[in-house]
Amino acid sequence: MERTGLIGPYYRMVERRVARATFDVFDDGRPMPPPDLMMAVSGSAGQAWFSQRGQVDAAKFMGLARKHGLTGPLEVLDWGCGSGRIARWTAPDIVAAGGGFYGSDLNPKLVAWCEKNLPGRYFRNGLRPPLDLPGEAMDLVYAHSVLTHLTEPTAIAWLAEVRRVLRPGGLALLTFMDDRYSERWGPPDVLPKLRAEGFTVFNNALEGSNYMSTWMTPAWFHRRAEPAFEVLEFIPSGVADIPEQAVAVLRARA
Repeated sequence: MERTGLIGPYYRMVERRVARATFDVFDDGRPMPPPDLMMAVSGSAGQAWFSQRGQVDAAKFMGLARKHGLTGPLEVLDWGCGSGRIARWTAPDIVAAGGGFYGSDLNPKLVAWCEKNLPGRYFRNGLRPPLDLPGEAMDLVYAHSVLTHLTEPTAIAWLAEVRRVLRPGGLALLTFMDDRYSERWGPPDVLPKLRAEGFTVFNNALEGSNYMSTWMTPAWFHRRAEPAFEVLEFIPSGVADIPEQAVAVLRARA
């Protein structure tokens, strides 16, 4: 199906079926996207999970930003914002504090929903750079599970683009699926390849979608981030019952 190009329509059909099966209702007092838009980014249309995990991930990102010295009004980019799972929690606070909030995504339907329902400015990005932003305009760029759906050349190009839009001293918080995540949650043949090569792709088709999954080691990430970034820390993936990706904390060099 990958060779014939039929994998795209088939995968979208599977997504629609899963959306119907996982849909639930949960009211957190904030705008909630429709099931198909949740499904497109989360692999589920469960509103409770969408809300609760979005709040958890938002708290993690903003807590890391404060830990590493970002305070006051901030210019923030949610790269790969999807249907606003995290932006629903971060954007209101950033804008209320006098900062600027931006979100970008490959899917124009997701961008349109965020633009209509959430504070900030939202725009579409391509599969490859650039972003519709000037250089050195952001204090913080965060991305949850974006690099996890890209080939190696595309991922490397995006690391350079993230550095371009960050001010010197700005932070990039980027999640990825490391060897620990692979050992706990990955397909059986991923971990040996990852340990041997540092970077591997599973289901090498539909780049930029949830169908493709990309795995990388902290060593690969460190090598590719230098010299544009100072690598402040790697937070390894969680191994509890809920999958939790590793986080690279990078500071843009002058």
